[in-house]
Formats: sequence, structure tokens, C-alpha cells
Amino acid sequence: MKTIYKKLLFLLLILPFSVLAQSTLTGTVVDSKSKQSIPGVNVLVQGATNGVSTDFDGKFTLKGLKSGDKINFSFVGYKKSTITFTDQKSLTISLIEDSGELKEVVVQVGYGSVKKKDATGSVAVITAKDFNKGAITSVDGLLNGRVSGVVLTASGTPGNESVIRIRGGSSLLASNDPLIVIDGLPLEGVSMSSVNPNDIETISVLKDASATAIYGNRGSNGVIIITTKKGSKKEIQVSFNSFTTYNTLAKKIEVFNANDFRNLITNKVPSKSNLLGNSDTNWQNEIFKPSFTSDVSLSVLGNLFGKIPSRLSLGNTDNNGILLTSSFKRTTASVSLNPAFFDNHLKFNITANYSYIFNRKADEEAIRNALSFDPTQSIYNSSSPFAGYTESVNSLGIPNGPSNPVAQLLEKNEVEDNKRFFGNFNVEYKLHFFPDLKAIFNVGIDNKEGKTNISTNRFSRSGFANVASLTTFNDKQLGSLIEKNYDIKNRNLNGQLNYTKTFGKISVDLLGGYDYQQFDEQKFETGNIKLYPFDVAEFKKEDVYTSPGNNLQAYFGRLNLGYNDKYLLTLNYRRDSSTKISPLNQTQSFTGIALAWKLKEESFLKNSNLFSDLKLRLSYGETGQQNLPDAYAWFKRYNTSNTLYYQFGGTFVAVSKPVGYNENLKWERSTKYNIGLDFGFIKNKLKGTIDLYQGNTNELFNQTAQGALQNLSILGPRNIGSLVTKGIDFGLNYQVVQNSNFDLNFNYNFNYNKIELTSLFSDGLSTGGVGLGGFVQTQRIGLSPYSYWVYEQVYNAEGKPIQDRFVDRNKDGVVDSKDKYNYKKPQADYTMSFMANATIYKNWDFSMAWRASFGNYIYDRVSSDRAVLSSINNAVDGTIANAPTDYSNTSFESTSKESDYYIKNGTFLKLDNITLGYNLRKHLGGKYSVRIYTGVQNVLTITKYKNLDPEVFDNGIDQSIFPRARMFLLGINTNF
Repeated sequence: MKTIYKKLLFLLLILPFSVLAQSTLTGTVVDSKSKQSIPGVNVLVQGATNGVSTDFDGKFTLKGLKSGDKINFSFVGYKKSTITFTDQKSLTISLIEDSGELKEVVVQVGYGSVKKKDATGSVAVITAKDFNKGAITSVDGLLNGRVSGVVLTASGTPGNESVIRIRGGSSLLASNDPLIVIDGLPLEGVSMSSVNPNDIETISVLKDASATAIYGNRGSNGVIIITTKKGSKKEIQVSFNSFTTYNTLAKKIEVFNANDFRNLITNKVPSKSNLLGNSDTNWQNEIFKPSFTSDVSLSVLGNLFGKIPSRLSLGNTDNNGILLTSSFKRTTASVSLNPAFFDNHLKFNITANYSYIFNRKADEEAIRNALSFDPTQSIYNSSSPFAGYTESVNSLGIPNGPSNPVAQLLEKNEVEDNKRFFGNFNVEYKLHFFPDLKAIFNVGIDNKEGKTNISTNRFSRSGFANVASLTTFNDKQLGSLIEKNYDIKNRNLNGQLNYTKTFGKISVDLLGGYDYQQFDEQKFETGNIKLYPFDVAEFKKEDVYTSPGNNLQAYFGRLNLGYNDKYLLTLNYRRDSSTKISPLNQTQSFTGIALAWKLKEESFLKNSNLFSDLKLRLSYGETGQQNLPDAYAWFKRYNTSNTLYYQFGGTFVAVSKPVGYNENLKWERSTKYNIGLDFGFIKNKLKGTIDLYQGNTNELFNQTAQGALQNLSILGPRNIGSLVTKGIDFGLNYQVVQNSNFDLNFNYNFNYNKIELTSLFSDGLSTGGVGLGGFVQTQRIGLSPYSYWVYEQVYNAEGKPIQDRFVDRNKDGVVDSKDKYNYKKPQADYTMSFMANATIYKNWDFSMAWRASFGNYIYDRVSSDRAVLSSINNAVDGTIANAPTDYSNTSFESTSKESDYYIKNGTFLKLDNITLGYNLRKHLGGKYSVRIYTGVQNVLTITKYKNLDPEVFDNGIDQSIFPRARMFLLGINTNF
């Protein structure tokens, strides 16, 4: 007992000395290169519980230290640093960037982010190193071909929005566009042409429903989440990027030249030889001219006032199309501020983007008229009353036949200019008294206002009005001036609570929130135009449209659970309410679940030198669809005519009529399944992912016939039918070589996709289908949407199709509609892409990107409409017209549009771009980076298809598109 008392007395005696021996350390943590302070660095005593974080100035104070204590300094993106405390009073710690940790890929998911290695859904992310290279003037240009299962189709129209499809889409009548989210702000429709691609940091693509379910009614076609570049804690950095391209026409549609056309008319229609001219005009050469595109972008980032990570960028794009009068000019400015306070507990992310666009739109109908206008005629005719342009007229001087395409472009002026501001204010607060809980508040706005002016020269054919009551030629030369104004607003507000905590081997990440979004649109149209039956000098029309507005409100939640960093579970839930759906069915719930198993972390693979990553994923999710072409299809309303008026004395009142509606409309619903495998070999030199998926969409929006006295319209939307989407996504990245002298990287993507209608309305159609697209396409059970439904053509001994001779497929002795059959479809079976990037001696760089599509077929309406004698010799108006040379293959007297002859193979292989660059860094002492580069866009297309391009819109119907230019570029990138 005495011994115990002695020990206690000894401890009491030394306790004050031990307390006195504890010390306090103050210091600053900085970046080893820039010497800028780093806020939020964790400063912990090894083996103890006491620790702090550096403040906004990178400073810290650590108390209760004893000599010999080990102090750890750690921060994301930097290598951990450890020092031994030897009674210092203050010190400065320099952290070194960890290039390995910086390579840790973070993907954006709904209302948050997650490390790629911890993702449970089918999510792809591409960053600057993955973006397409070369002359990129649009955000979608960065993405094209870079993610398996994502297909973009764009025409050559300057400023045109691409059509984006993720895994083929999942709807018929409703939109198949994915949801676009920029910096947390969901946009209405695909609207990226006003965004400067130089401002983009990452693009994440959410493909399966477990990932998109948290977006509920807008997630059925996938989600594309775009993050813009943010400010920096480092010293001021300036980047300047500029390129210029020379744009040329890559291909023309083959039509008869002047001599061949003369021979054709002389032999086939000798009675109209007198209509031939003496000129030799290639009309496609006249409307397509080489042009230039220039793009300039300047950005500055760093610490504003030494306290606020900031970025400012300015950009200007001047894209002149190769079609006469087409041009697109865009000026952009963006600001990003990302301050943090109170030891990183309070963070702000503020983004603001402004754009001004001036767009002159060429009349693309001129492209089709260039195929038909008589090549023996000259462009100008001094005796022509139509502004001096050659035009075909009848005996009364009234113009007929195709329009002069050059006049059509030059004498019509359609100009749109708009201003757009969109931005986001995000604040995140980690509770001081409960740091595991974060409150997140987000306010976003997207305002777009603009106007379109359309004017036509009254002396041109475009300004000519062929109205019977106007008796003199001068009366018919009216011209027009129309101004259309619009104001579109999109406002978003959401709040979230996010709880994260680790309990031993269990990690919990719980998110819950509320989302509010309001869309409003107003249009106002005025015009000075002379319209029949108003026989007055001028009639001023006004048309005002204000939408009732669309409102979307939702509650959402997500739970991420992890066990031992091996087994991951994600649960998503959203409760949506949208005014685009009838109040009878306005609210709906959507759920998603995903599981992941990190096999690489299991004992039997953990020490494997072969596998560097191996993760199995399983997911299920439900999503919806609200985007009908008519957002108010369930709404009782009236339409007011622009052309029909009732006269009350001297007053004319526009006629209004009720519009059909369907109050029983409800959500389209999609349920989707996905099984995926992420893998990596040899320290991730070779890594990739493979996904097998299936999606079932029910209650499809469909345009159906209305019965007698059933509604106020002949056709209307109903929820009828279902379809199934099945496929495989495969992506592979191979770092072939990586050393100080040579880097070589290959990226390959592959997708197989099949869409099949599984049920449709019957409504008296025994086959369960309906004809579309001039009866050459159909929606039919067991087929892909918009499959071709045609007659089987009969050919003669020479292999030429015989006019109106089709196979009697059902052997009943009569060729009628019962003999039509499905022959091919517009959707591709397989799409793939390949990109190669190389760097030589850190100075030379090379990149090339290929894309391919297999199994897609095109309906050649260019030929079916024009390459027939009845089109060449128009008996109705007495004119003659040129034709595609396909007429030589058929010699058809009249149109035979439902022949399978016009279904053409659209398979293609494209070399999209090649770039070669050289960096002058070593010639500038290594302090600055100046890269000069050159290259070609739209280099090569290998295809059997004879028209302009096998990539067409309108679900495979080719009516001739604005051709994509071949672009030769020269550019410079500088960083200092």
C-alpha cells in the first residue's frame, strides 16, 4: 500500500512540470512552387487526436505539443509532409503537388460529385486531355466521339446545336435530348451554342438510370453535367488561345452539268428545248464559297487581392459559313469566384456567363434549289424584273419553278441577335458544431432575350406575292419586314443537407434536398407587310405570345454506403411535380439503386501485379419524361390565326379556334438495368469499362388519331405503347508509352444499340403500326422506331430498277399495300471512335480522331423527289429542272417514293481531325509555354453513300443538309 501512495505522490509532483513542458507551434503552409498560401490543410499530431486546419491565409496554431511529436500536413492534390517538433516557435511548410493524386478522376453526379473509383453507376467523365482537338467552336464539339454510347449529329450551319443521343434515346413523340446541367444549373433543352468551349473543365455523362434517377422526370435520356473552369490559389496565370481556319466544301451532290442537261432535255423533252439557255452555271459552286473562321480566347486566373481564387475569361468567335450569307458571331465573358472562410467551413462558388450572338441565317432551301435550277441559265439577267436575277416565269410573267438560289440567299436577310446571361451562386457551409453535416444552397438563373429581323427585297422573287386580287405586277412586288422578339427565363433554386461520416469500416454519405425551377417565355412579333385580303398600302400585324410558364418542383435524396472500401451501395429517390403534365397525374416518384464491388481490394487480388483496378457494378433505376413538343397538350386553350380574319365593318378581327387537349396525359416512365465492369491492368496503363444495359419505356407519348366527336383535333398525344432498348458500351484507354522522350496514348469506344417497339395502339390497325414520313417509315411492333416500310423493287436484266414494278411478297396476285415490308432502319447497329495522342520530346504533339457508324440506312429523298422525269419536266407549271445524276440509273418517268431502291447504306468511317503542334517552351527558357499548331477538320469520309453526308437528321430522311466544311487551321496557345 505504501508503494502505491509513493507512486501517486510522485505523479502529482511531476504533473505541473509535464504541463509546463507542452508547447505551441504557429506556422504557414504554402505551395512549393508558387509560394502561395494553401487554406484548408490538415495539421495533425501523429498518434494523437488534436489537430487543426490552416485558415484562409494558410496559417495554423497547434497547441499541446511535446518535443519529439510527429506532425502530419496533408491536403488533396499534394504529397503528405511530416516534421518532427523540436520546440520550434514557428515555421513555414512547403507542400509538393502529387501528380499521382491529381490524376484521381472526380465525376459529377446529380447534386454532387464522387471519385470515379467509388462510382456505382454508369458514368463517364472526360477532361481537357480527353477533349477533341483542333478547331472547336462549340461545347458539343469537345464531346463528339469521346464517350461510348453518345452520338452527336450536327450540320454545317454556323452556330447550329447538335442533336445528342445517349444510348439511342427512349421516346417517340417526346424529346430524346439529354438533360444539360452547367455548374449545377439545369438548362431547358440543348442550349450550348452560346458557351465558350475554352471555359469548360470537365464533362460528365450519366448514362444509366441509377445515376439519372435523382433528376426524375428529365433523366430518361441521360444527363450531361458540365463544369466550367474555376479560380486558382496559385499566382496569376494568363492563357491566350487563338486559331483561324480556311473552310472549303468537302463534297457536292452530283447533278447534270450544263451540256449533259441540254442533251437530256433535247432527247427527253424536245418541246422544251427553247427554255434552255446558253450559259454553263454550276449552282452549287455559286452558293458555296470558301470562308474563314476565327476564334480568340483570353483567360486570367489567380488569387484576387491575394484572398479570392478567381478566373476571368473573354472570347470571340467569328464563324463564316461556306453557304453565302451564313455567319455566326459570338462574344463571351465569364467570371468565377471561389472564396472560402472560417477554416474552409464556409465556401462560395460563384459563376457568371454572358454571351452576345449575332447570327445571319442563310435560307437553306437554296441548297435544294441549287440542285434543281437550270444549269444552262446565267445568274443575272439585265432584263429581269426580279432585281436583275434570272428567274423562270410563265406567260403572265408570274415566277414559277425553282428559285434562283443565289438571289434567294442575297435578297433575303434574316438576322438574329441575342443576349444571354446565365450563372450560379452556390454556398456551402460545414457546421462548426457538427462538421459532418453540410448545408448547400444554390441559386441559378438563365435569361435569354433577342430578336430576329427578316426582310425581303420587294423587287426580288422572295418579295413577290402571287395573289389573284393583286392585278398589276407592281402590286405583287410587296416585300416584307418582320421582327420577332423573345424573352426566355429559367430560374432555379435548390437547397440540400449532406451528412458524411465514417464509422469504423462503414462510410455514410446522405443527401436530401428540395429543387424549384420555373421556365417562362414571351414572344412578340410585328411586321410591315402587305397581305391578302387587305388591299391597302400597308398592313401592320402584331402577335404576342406569353407562355403560362412551366414549373418544376421536387424533393430528392441519395444515400451512399460503403463497407471496408470494397462494397458500395447507392440509393436515389426523387418526388417530382411538373406543370407539363395534367394535374390529374402531375406528381410522380422515381427511384434508383446501384451496387458496386471492388474486387481489386479483396485479398486474392489486392497484391496482384496484373490487375490495378477491378470493380463490378449492378444498377436499376426509374426515370420519367415530360418534354412533349407541345408543353400544354393537356391544357384547354384557343389558337388565334395569323392569316384568317373576320370583318366587322372596317375592322378585321383575327379568328380563334379551340385546340385539342388530353387531360389524361401522364408521365412516360422508363426502367433501366445496367451491369458494368471497370478494369485496369499494369498500373492502369491499360484501363477500360464495359456495360450491358436494357431500358424499358412504358406509357409512351404517341400521336394518335382521334375518333369522331372525341376531341377538337384529328390527331393528338396519348400515353400508348412501349419500347425496349438494349446494348453494350465498351471503352478502352491504353497508355502505350510514357517516358521523358515519348508519350503515346490510344482511346477506343464502342457501342452496340438496339431499339424495338414492344407494344403500340391498335385503333383498327391490325398490324399494330402506323405510316410516317410519306409512308416510307413506320412505327410497328417488333421494329425499331421509324423503320422503313417500303415495296421491294424489281430490277431488269441490266440491274436497273423497273418503274412501278414491285415484288408480290404475299403471293396473292396483286401488288398493294399488303406487300410493303420492313427494309432496314435509320439507327446504327454499331458506333465506335478512336483517338490517338502523342507527345515527342515534350515539344511536338500529334492527335487524330476517327469515328465510325455501321448499319444505319438513309432514305435518299434528294433523288426520290428530283431524279425523275416528271420533276425534270414539270407538266403543271411548264418548267424544266435539273436533277441528281441518279436519274441515269433509274430512268423513272414519275416518282416511286415507296421503293426500297431509295433506302441507301449510310455506314461510314470518318477521320474527324488531325492536329500537329510544336511547343516553344525550351526556346523561351522554360518559363513560358507557346504552342503553335496546325491541322485539318473533317478530313476524310469513307462511305458508299453518294450524297453530301451519311450523317443526316430527320430520323434518316435525307433532304440535303447544310454541308459540313473541311477546315484547314492554324493556331497558337500561350500560357504565362
